[in-house]
Amino acid sequence: MSSADEKNSACSGSDPAMTEPATNREIDSQRPGLWLARWALRLMDGLTGATLGALFYGSWGVYANSAHGLGIALRSGAAQGVMSFVVTLSGVTLMRSLYGTIGHPLLRAARAVLGALALIYGLIIAVHLWLGTPEILLTLAPGLPLTIGFCLIFTASLMRVDAAAVTTPPMAGRSAL
Repeated sequence: MSSADEKNSACSGSDPAMTEPATNREIDSQRPGLWLARWALRLMDGLTGATLGALFYGSWGVYANSAHGLGIALRSGAAQGVMSFVVTLSGVTLMRSLYGTIGHPLLRAARAVLGALALIYGLIIAVHLWLGTPEILLTLAPGLPLTIGFCLIFTASLMRVDAAAVTTPPMAGRSAL
């Protein structure tokens, strides 16, 4: 290609650097649903999601065990709230790790969801047994579908952002999230 052709090519916008989207917002506008995946990851991956989970599950733990006296109800609720906070913060790290980079995306997603659920509920049940929580199943019942949903949405968001990263060239100096 001659020097003139290179200049014309660069001026016409065919240079890859000139045609790349400049921001995540532009990338998101080109891929419907990607903004939602990024938003879900930001909300679930931080203190906001952990705090909301702790408040919800802690309150439910108090209510579910209130028939056994205030002391037991508060102890069970506090345990459930603290565990929810810790599990949410560490669970997203665990899911990211289990999702990994090797294998088909659906296999990686199944590994992340099932592995996280097994470890999370193994820990929670063990702590409640250790504390002597009388209503373990009732304490955990409303949280199970929410935790499953949380794991599914978080992992689906990982898959969506991961797929977008494969098809979009990385931008220098910009974070994927």
